[in-house]
Amino acid sequence: MPDDQAPSQRKNIEELIFVKIPHVIAGILFFAGVAINIFNVVARYVFASPVFWAEEILVFLVIWTVFLVAGTVTYRGAHLNMDLIYSGMNRHWKLAVNAAVLVSLIASTSFAAFQSAKIVMLHYRNHGVTAATDIPLWIPISALLFGFSFMALAAIVRFRSYLTGKFD
Repeated sequence: MPDDQAPSQRKNIEELIFVKIPHVIAGILFFAGVAINIFNVVARYVFASPVFWAEEILVFLVIWTVFLVAGTVTYRGAHLNMDLIYSGMNRHWKLAVNAAVLVSLIASTSFAAFQSAKIVMLHYRNHGVTAATDIPLWIPISALLFGFSFMALAAIVRFRSYLTGKFD
């Protein structure tokens, strides 16, 4: 393969991992949530028999969806930021700010992932389950572990983009 195709192929693989797959899974989870919600509304108001587990599952679907797509936001460099002062800085100061943002992003998401792993293992060892559905608690809490790890990985993969402030 010629050298000029390697960066393009790498970018396509990154886009697949950090954008396309998470968006497809998030879409499926969102669709499942809508279907459960419609089913619950019909059961509640037409048949006067609400689905007891619907709210709990909907909360877990939303949590998983948010943390799944958080990696995409990090990969694209699309976090909210205030750049009034930043936009007037020279390139050396911008590089310093970008480096500080990158280091703090990787450090904070790695720390949060590490702490989340402790909580997941705690619930796994204690065999805790959810109130309505008896789902093992480590499953919904794993969303935090996955999300923060995915964000840290995305920031590491886009290291150069974070330093330059240029995301394509």
